[in-house]
Amino acid sequence: MARPTITTRPLEATETGHLTELLYDDGSNDEVLVCAAHGGEVEPGTAEQALELATRLPTASCWACLGYDERDAFEEWHPPSSAIDPEEYPLLAEIADRGFETVISLHGLGDDRVLVGGGIDADAKRAVASRLEAALTLPVETVSDGPYAGASPNNFVNWLAADGGGLQLEQGRSVREREGDAVMSTLEAALADGVL
Repeated sequence: MARPTITTRPLEATETGHLTELLYDDGSNDEVLVCAAHGGEVEPGTAEQALELATRLPTASCWACLGYDERDAFEEWHPPSSAIDPEEYPLLAEIADRGFETVISLHGLGDDRVLVGGGIDADAKRAVASRLEAALTLPVETVSDGPYAGASPNNFVNWLAADGGGLQLEQGRSVREREGDAVMSTLEAALADGVL
C-alpha cells in the first residue's frame, strides 16, 4: 500500500481572498474518508480536524477546501453541501467514484451544540451522539430533517459513501476550539469499535 500524500490545488481567487482544495490520499483507499468542505476561515477548525482524524486512522483519506477572504469568507466560499460537484473540484473528482465504506463530514455551526446527521442509519447516528454526549460539555442531538440534517442524497457526504449514507457532524465554535480533540478521539473510537 502506498503512503498517503497531501496534494493542494488553488481553485479560485478574488481580490480579497482565495479557495484551495486539499486531498490526503494514498490513491486507492476506499475504507474511510473524512471531509471538511468549508474549512479555512469559512468554518474555522473543521479542515484541521478532518486532516487530524484522517492521519490518526490506519487507513483513511481526507478531502477539504480552505477558504480565506478579507471581507467574509463564509459568504464567499460556502456552497451548500448538496451543491458540491466533482466537476468543480478536481481533487474531489479523483476520489468521487471510489464508494467509501465510511464517510464523515465535519462542519461548523453557529449554535453552541453538536448535531449528528447525514444519511447514515438512525442507530449509528444515535450511537455516535451518545458517545459524543459522554465526551463533551455541550448538548448533542441527532437530526434527520431540516437545514443541518445532511440527509439529502445530493449531499456529498452521502453520495461519496458506498451505501449512500455518510455521517455529518455540525459543531459549535466552542466545541471546535476547546473540545476538538475529544470529538476526534470519540470518532476514532467509534470507527475502531465498528459503530461507524
